[in-house]
Amino acid sequence: MGDKHLLVKKNNRAGLLTLNRSGALNALSYEMFEQLSEALEQWQGDPEIYGVVLDSAAGNVFCAGGDIREVHERGLQDAKLAAAFLCREYEYNWQLDRFTKPHISLMNGLVLGGGVGISLYGTHRVAGTNFSLAMPETAIGFIPDIGASWFLGHLPYSTGLYLALTGRSINRADAHKLGLVTHCIDEKHFRDIKRAISEGQPVDTLLDELHKAPGKGDLPKLASWIEAVFSASTLDEIFARAKALQDKSDGWSLRVLDELREKSPTSLHLALGLWKRGRKMNLQAALQMEYGVVCNLLRQEDFYEGIRAMILDKDKSPQWQPDVITDVSPTRLEALFENNWGELNLPKRKVIGELTSH
Repeated sequence: MGDKHLLVKKNNRAGLLTLNRSGALNALSYEMFEQLSEALEQWQGDPEIYGVVLDSAAGNVFCAGGDIREVHERGLQDAKLAAAFLCREYEYNWQLDRFTKPHISLMNGLVLGGGVGISLYGTHRVAGTNFSLAMPETAIGFIPDIGASWFLGHLPYSTGLYLALTGRSINRADAHKLGLVTHCIDEKHFRDIKRAISEGQPVDTLLDELHKAPGKGDLPKLASWIEAVFSASTLDEIFARAKALQDKSDGWSLRVLDELREKSPTSLHLALGLWKRGRKMNLQAALQMEYGVVCNLLRQEDFYEGIRAMILDKDKSPQWQPDVITDVSPTRLEALFENNWGELNLPKRKVIGELTSH
């Protein structure tokens, strides 16, 4: 089942989903989201299926996110076509969150953007040795989406805002401490996990026995600096605090400043606004909010310029409009938060009596 980019298989008690698009770092196309959704819908009502396992055929990458090239191409034709892609992606994120059976993601290597969305909302998230998670969208004139305003907004202190603005990656130790992964298990055990789930072995016992303590990670030693800078309420103040800390942070704040200056100023403002609002929302509301924002961004210059500079031409010299944070109009920002694109289809979780009704 599925095409060559997504392998879909039922094996005894398990539904197996394997990302198989290594040439594109397993970037998720519209068709792949359709197939993921169809598989979950089918297996939700299949009494033989105990759980679903999602993994990658490539050893060094799990998923680089939604296929941003496809979104770009759709947007050049008509912003509504690109919006339809993002609508499908967000609806799948919600479908996974509503899925009532064990969903185990086996992740090693890169987990970026939409790759977080197809794993985070499952019940079990297993990080391999080289696991690396990031939401790098501000570098391409976009925003951290797929519910990031909610899950980054609910991380402790100002960690989520730090990750949203800088797009920096975290390893499995930090992701585990933050609750973004549930288990740290070396990838040599991934095949055994798939086999055990296929046999219907209890997933919690299985994964708990294989889990190994991942160590302290990198964030604890940065925590005081992150809080000192990113607890500020405006971008201007964040920049000012980073500058003030430059002689006390062993070069960390200077590197952060350099990275922030490379991002789209509009995207930075939006990411801050989304983080503030998402902290007070549930996932459903956050997805609805993000959908409105990203659809509006599809009619702005920065997204297309970011894709050109970072992905197509790869000159890494985007010409942002505007190109400094102080020139971003508050009125324009508020307009970007207005949802004129309608609502996503985010149904309530099905009850048991409905599972086999179709």
